[in-house]
Amino acid sequence: MINREELGKISRVVVKVGSKILTPQNSNEHLERIADLVYSISQLIDNGVEVIFVSSGAVAHGRIILNLDSKPKTIPLKQACAGVGQIELLNIYQRKFARQNKVCGQILLTWDDLRDKNRYLNLRNTLYTMLDNSIIPIINENDSVGIDEIKFGDNDSLAAQIAMVTNADLFITLTDINGLYTANPKKDSDAKHIPLVKEVTQELRKMADGEGSDVGTGGMVTKLNAAEMVTKAGIVGLVADGYNNNLIDAINNPKLGTLFLPTRERMSSRDRFIAFTDTVSGKIEIDKGAKIAITQSGKSLLPAGIINVDGEFEAGDTIEIFCNSVLCAKGIVNYSSDEIIQIKGKHTVDSQKILKISRFGSVVHQNNMVHVK
Repeated sequence: MINREELGKISRVVVKVGSKILTPQNSNEHLERIADLVYSISQLIDNGVEVIFVSSGAVAHGRIILNLDSKPKTIPLKQACAGVGQIELLNIYQRKFARQNKVCGQILLTWDDLRDKNRYLNLRNTLYTMLDNSIIPIINENDSVGIDEIKFGDNDSLAAQIAMVTNADLFITLTDINGLYTANPKKDSDAKHIPLVKEVTQELRKMADGEGSDVGTGGMVTKLNAAEMVTKAGIVGLVADGYNNNLIDAINNPKLGTLFLPTRERMSSRDRFIAFTDTVSGKIEIDKGAKIAITQSGKSLLPAGIINVDGEFEAGDTIEIFCNSVLCAKGIVNYSSDEIIQIKGKHTVDSQKILKISRFGSVVHQNNMVHVK
């Protein structure tokens, strides 16, 4: 069923589908695309692959039902569209999956559901339980209650997070373009298709067009960011055309889509949470010697290597660690920002005398640190 050489054995897939694929344009062609997508997902499941489905399109469907001429401009109107459209979209999915003898279930999320560790674990347990009971999770951002502070902003980011929550083998985002090109092929006839990416570079970012469609919120930039996120966690990414192509074909045909290879070994669940999901409360700047110690020698971060502290945080918070203004690690800190300001640049013994405590030798222990490449 999945035979592209670079993929190897795939047992769990997260499939994200963009609004343009799912939303009516001038006729009911979207129903044919949805039916084909549902059939392909069912094929994967019948061949032993677990599938988690991240669906956009609620706001776009609601906009059509409410006869709006353009995207809703205000948050309340967007929330109203989401509430109306989500019912329509899920009814379509339920009917079409039922024809394939499949059961689906809905989960609506905001950032808070992932950033809170207990809710993160509850979500993971729910998703695993649904998969264990042959239920296809259909996930969307909870736009009907979402505000800027708790929004993902685009479902590419949400889907990437879900891929990491569930330790997926493959992350797929389907759009209306055949992956990444050297320029926007809708604007530049000389644009060349890029079938394989081993690392997301600044040059690649310049090739991506940041504009979304009239019915969606993302563009190729959001898909590139999502692909980079999952590959840094050790997961394969695929950006492909789900508007004109079949999902199974997009997975298997090397000429279809852009495949993003992992840039590191698979991270543990805890490391993925620290690196990509947990709320960052502050920053620490370290010297070059400390960077070498934590990134190359596997050492913990000691007070002596700290140059500067930015932000206010408490012991137990997650912080970012920079060297020469370049992010090199994230970790759970053992001291508050006020305490670190007092001991930065000091030897461990002197630090304990300054604070009059003997809590920890390290500011961030190596076991609570994730290197960011």
